[in-house]
Amino acid sequence: MEHVVVKCGTPDGSASVEHDVPASELQQGGPGPRCPRKHPRFLFPLGDGAGGLQMRERFKATKQREGWVEHLGYVSLFPLMLRLLPADAPQLRPLLELLRDPKAMWTPYGLRSLAASDRFYLRPNAPGDAPYWRGAIWINLNYLVLSGLHHYAHTAGPAQARAAELYDELRTNLVTNMQRQWEETGYLWEQYNQDTGAGQRNRPFAGWSALVLLAIAEIY
Repeated sequence: MEHVVVKCGTPDGSASVEHDVPASELQQGGPGPRCPRKHPRFLFPLGDGAGGLQMRERFKATKQREGWVEHLGYVSLFPLMLRLLPADAPQLRPLLELLRDPKAMWTPYGLRSLAASDRFYLRPNAPGDAPYWRGAIWINLNYLVLSGLHHYAHTAGPAQARAAELYDELRTNLVTNMQRQWEETGYLWEQYNQDTGAGQRNRPFAGWSALVLLAIAEIY
């Protein structure tokens, strides 16, 4: 459901906030939309920079029910990352195939943070706020996946050979791309583009992106 983004302020005008309201509340000549209690004074709607109103999509569940989380991404791989599954667990092989699926998380540069099939994939966090953990490649979580794969590749079990294969492939993809970006730009980056492998957002980012050095040395 799309909502209009408006500015609401305190009665004395000393502070204001952005607030989204149903478009029906912004009728011309009407009393104005309902604003938050601490900022009850409606000021004006925000523009989108192209002659229209800035809109924000809000998802609202039609009913509450227990169920499985539908989003596939890094969060789905934590049992593998943290080595929580026994080497003979039946859930291990499906996790390995999930991370290798190009339609889900696998890219030639590392693992996407969110499956390409997810409805939130590459969607902005908010108007003007580019996607953050919704597709880009993050080195800290890829390192944890490598750590998990390395563990299962060296632990006897029915998925041992597959874990070893994916470990070698993912490590090669990640290290090769980061080396290429380093040679081209001279930086380690906060995250890497899921389509091109290009470094993006903050740089230099020698925090968790420097974990690539531990991956090269195979220190987990």
